[in-house]
Amino acid sequence: MSSSILKPVDTDQITVVVPARAGSERVKNKNTRRFASYEGGLLELKLKQLTRTEEVDRIIVSSNDPVVLDYTARFAEDQGDERIQALPRPDELGRSSTPMSVFIDYVAQLQETGTMMMTHVTHPFIGSQYFSELVSAWREAADAGHDSLLSVTKLQTFLWDENGPVNYDPTDEKWPRSQDIKPLFEINHGAYLIPFRVMREVGDRVGEHPKMYELPENVVLDIDWEDQFTLLQDIAEAKEFRGISIL
Repeated sequence: MSSSILKPVDTDQITVVVPARAGSERVKNKNTRRFASYEGGLLELKLKQLTRTEEVDRIIVSSNDPVVLDYTARFAEDQGDERIQALPRPDELGRSSTPMSVFIDYVAQLQETGTMMMTHVTHPFIGSQYFSELVSAWREAADAGHDSLLSVTKLQTFLWDENGPVNYDPTDEKWPRSQDIKPLFEINHGAYLIPFRVMREVGDRVGEHPKMYELPENVVLDIDWEDQFTLLQDIAEAKEFRGISIL
């Protein structure tokens, strides 16, 4: 890789960045409206998950939404957790039309050293257990020479494009066993880990030699649409009823 060799300072400190812009067009008020037993919604849930993750040193909620910023600040005060920071985001970086690359460039400047871990409130089932696993996996990956880590979902099923199968050869066997199909990996946006320094060098939240880390499909369920909000809330409430923590 062209980026310089990672130093201990790159992996020692973990700073979580949680983007939560205003004006969701597909799911109204998705960040802070009630979700299952969480009055503060997905934002409250994610903050509780992250504050239970011992490996996390700093938590930045980046938003241009006064409701999100106010809630974050009150949560930090109520919990007495100085790791949490409500960071106002410039309005030009909070529009739906703003390219992700522009926001990534902005995030890369937030801290000189340490590792950035970007995650989203819209993945309600990525809890503290998985964040701890991700940090541990990242440090192992860095020791092995990787410059970043991203969460993925393994797809070992029958995938086609307009020309037919893309991950198996039907001339060998028209319908092979799924376990014999070459797996592909979907970027699920559950988490990205990369040193701030490397972000600035490559201009991205993924480096030149990334490590893919698989998370279970049922863990990375996310919310993009209103019916998904309802479905995942139903799942969360069912888990709570059964005494299964999602923190």
